[in-house]
Amino acid sequence: MTDLFLAATLDENLQEIVTKLNELMDTFWIYIVMALAAVVVVWGAYVGIRIAVAHRNEEKINARDMVKNLVIGIVIIFVVAMGAPLLINGLSAWVGIGG
Repeated sequence: MTDLFLAATLDENLQEIVTKLNELMDTFWIYIVMALAAVVVVWGAYVGIRIAVAHRNEEKINARDMVKNLVIGIVIIFVVAMGAPLLINGLSAWVGIGG
């Protein structure tokens, strides 16, 4: 009997958590995307300036590495931004409250 009660309590708690996560994502999603876009633009400008003022080969190699890291960072941000809502919806479906 206590196992059934604990399972019901766990399901209710998970439902509350998933509901709150959905509300939080819906509320702040546009601000998160705008902040990430601003970081990408500022960092891209910084990397561009570093490339423009690079005179020695070492500086050019470092600037190319920074460009590579910028692209990798953008891909990671995109994957996380697209994956977070899918993960929350999957959690919703798993808990059984619909997505």
